[in-house]
Amino acid sequence: MKTLSRKPFMLMLKDDSGEITAIKLDATMVNSDNAIIVLDEYNDACWAWVGRNVNMPTRMHTLRIARGLQKSGYQVGITTIGLAASRFVEMLEKDDSDQDVANSIAEFRGALEGKWSFDDGVLAFRGESKPTEPIAGAPTKKTLPDPEPVIEAPKPKPTYDEPIAGAPKPKPKPKPEIVAETVREEHTRSTPPPAPSASLAEKKMAYLMLSITRNSELVYTERFQRGGKSGLKIESPGVMVIEAVLDGNDLTITPGDFGGSDIGKKIKSEYEGLASKL
Repeated sequence: MKTLSRKPFMLMLKDDSGEITAIKLDATMVNSDNAIIVLDEYNDACWAWVGRNVNMPTRMHTLRIARGLQKSGYQVGITTIGLAASRFVEMLEKDDSDQDVANSIAEFRGALEGKWSFDDGVLAFRGESKPTEPIAGAPTKKTLPDPEPVIEAPKPKPTYDEPIAGAPKPKPKPKPEIVAETVREEHTRSTPPPAPSASLAEKKMAYLMLSITRNSELVYTERFQRGGKSGLKIESPGVMVIEAVLDGNDLTITPGDFGGSDIGKKIKSEYEGLASKL
């Protein structure tokens, strides 16, 4: 843990649809319905918890704000908590089948355990830290005397050879001749690097995103891997939530009606028109 000029604190923040609020530390808030940020000066960490039922906009907002708070901290009264935490721990409950995520969640829940006291209503602490006492019989640190200054001997004056009377003057060295060489320039056309190739399914994905962005003011996307296949979860608030999975040359989209709204039907029609040209 970094050395603090005051006692360490732990602060819990709740993200409620884009509104960050400091709340009293409560381990029961770490559940499937909440997005929680905890600035932890005991473990020099910024914890970001996102429950599996939290919607995509709040999830993305929580992670973005948490990364900013890891660097800048959060001010309560005159105290800034969690400034420049060395660790950022992201925990998406939907990924708890991953062993690393599961280990982080277990460590996070362990950090919240125990009895807490509070300053300013929300700053949790375990009590004043005790000063470190010297261990009996331990060797004491020796203080070495300052080294004596080293006096450098004066440098001898340089000697110069005096010319002998009547001796011929040395001839100046000939200047090197610079021979200009004719460089034959070959005018060759540079070959542009080859464009990255895209599969038929990736081109369909590009047309899908084009159709969505043409007809939606706000779009959230999230990449995922499932069963060895990659895909995108795409959400346009109030319009649709779909998943598009790359499968060879096919792009599988669920639900197939794009949510069934009028805008969703328009997006589907435009996408199918573009994809049919491939």
